[in-house]
Amino acid sequence: MTSHEESLQKQIEEGKTLPSHPDTRAYQKVFDGLRQEPDFELPLHFEDRILQQIEAHEKRAERRGAYWLIAGVFLLVIAAVIGAALVEFKPSFGAFAFLSRYTGLFIFGIVFIMALQWIDRKIVQRPGF
Repeated sequence: MTSHEESLQKQIEEGKTLPSHPDTRAYQKVFDGLRQEPDFELPLHFEDRILQQIEAHEKRAERRGAYWLIAGVFLLVIAAVIGAALVEFKPSFGAFAFLSRYTGLFIFGIVFIMALQWIDRKIVQRPGF
């Protein structure tokens, strides 16, 4: 914007009368148009439709994420099976024999984690918060 245009804008904003010039008339029309409020209203239930579209989009995105997770786990299992077949994997749990003395601890750990998950779902993550 040039200094001439800036001075025209300031003079029009201040309400000063200006000589009749094409630039002056153009600026005056623009400012007159900007002072008027638009003549339209949103249709009824516009907000509801927008919210429904957003919710539908979020559901699709969540579903898509679940599909990718399932596909990833499936491909991981297939890759593990193929890898085990190619290297002729023979499972041996001899290295973990010492863990058999701690069976009660493992059962407690599993039950404790399941209880924490249940508490988290029922109490901590209430939708009202």
